[in-house]
Amino acid sequence: ELRDAGEPTDGPEAQANAKRHRAWIAAGWQGRQPSADELAGLADMYVADERFAANYGGVEGAAYVRDALTHYALTELT
Repeated sequence: ELRDAGEPTDGPEAQANAKRHRAWIAAGWQGRQPSADELAGLADMYVADERFAANYGGVEGAAYVRDALTHYALTELT
C-alpha cells in the first residue's frame, strides 16, 4: 500500500513499517532482534525467493520492502 501511494522507502511511514517488521521477526525469533546484517539479508531473500516475494505482491513489492528494511538497517542499526 505504501509503495502504491508513492511513499519513498526512506520516508517516515515506510521506516515505521520497517521498525514494526523487525519487531515481527523478533517475535518469531523468541524475542531476539535481528542485527542490521541479518535484517538486510532477510530483506534480500524476500526478492530472491519467489515464495517470499509472493507475500509482498511479487518482486516489485518485495523490492520495496527490501529497500525500506535495508535503509532502516543501515540508518538505525549500524
